[in-house]
Amino acid sequence: MARGTNLAGRAGRWSAAHWKTATFGWIAFAVICVVVGSLAGAVKLTDVEYASGQAARAESILQQAGFKTPATESVLVQSKAMIYEQLLPTVAVAHVVEALDAQPSVTNIVSPIGNPNAGLISKDHHSVLVQFDMKGKADAAHSKIAPVLAAIARVQKANPSVTIEEFGRASADYSVNESFKQDMTRAEYTSLPLTLAILLVAFGALVAAGLPVLLAFSAVLAATGLNALASHVIHTADATSSVILMVGMAVGVDYSLFYL
Repeated sequence: MARGTNLAGRAGRWSAAHWKTATFGWIAFAVICVVVGSLAGAVKLTDVEYASGQAARAESILQQAGFKTPATESVLVQSKAMIYEQLLPTVAVAHVVEALDAQPSVTNIVSPIGNPNAGLISKDHHSVLVQFDMKGKADAAHSKIAPVLAAIARVQKANPSVTIEEFGRASADYSVNESFKQDMTRAEYTSLPLTLAILLVAFGALVAAGLPVLLAFSAVLAATGLNALASHVIHTADATSSVILMVGMAVGVDYSLFYL
């Protein structure tokens, strides 16, 4: 072995000379990482850790003070042709209140029907708000908002003559997360086949093309498990697993090709 060979070169030579030990040792390591990481679970970033600047400072003060501010949502009921006091908008607001009242995760519903002086009616009387809180911690509200959004969507469908839209912290977080998940899922489903197809064209053989892909994917699984363990020290974001997959596949395939 040359004295000037770097660590990667020495690892490659040792792996070639002891391929069974290297192969099964790596597989065992990846499996252990996945199992232990799954058992430990991942600890997600808090609102304080997500925020930055003055927003992070405000979140930190609220957290230290022990305030349990709920996630507040607002439902807009609007008609350009009719004012709130007319039949159809009033019926729509009643339907919104009824739908929200049937949701077990909803509390503190405030509407113009029961609270006409709460400032929920616009000056031109064409728009009104129905406000409510989500039960439990505000950080977890986005995980319980989907049935509420579905209920409001059904009310909109039943009242096509008015516009009924919901917005708030929980619904915004839910929408952003769902959009990001869809984008990441699309990338995840396309990354493996595309990588394999490109390598198949380059190598001209399925086995030769599959080896870098399988090795890279095993590294992604191991990294995902290690990330779950590390999150108990440094909290992780929801998107970390998707980023690990995309970056891990790209870098993993490159280094696999170097070794081959």
